[in-house]
Amino acid sequence: MTAESSSRLFACASLLCSLSFWMSAILSHFPGVPTMNLSGVHWLALIGVSILLAVVSFVLNFECKLWIPAVALAVVTFLFVMYAMGT
Repeated sequence: MTAESSSRLFACASLLCSLSFWMSAILSHFPGVPTMNLSGVHWLALIGVSILLAVVSFVLNFECKLWIPAVALAVVTFLFVMYAMGT
């Protein structure tokens, strides 16, 4: 496995972690739809893993540009989860 494909794999995993939060948040507003009932601390841990995966993607291959949206989405999601936990 090359560094470029590893970088893409870690970036996609990071995006998947971040998008799972947003999909769960959207689906929680529809009645009868099963959701992931995680506490704020668990969501924070999941988003922390998402940030870590995005940073690993950056370190493995700086030229692969998929790490940019992965880092951006992970940081925005982390800040939103921190805000939601504080209110």
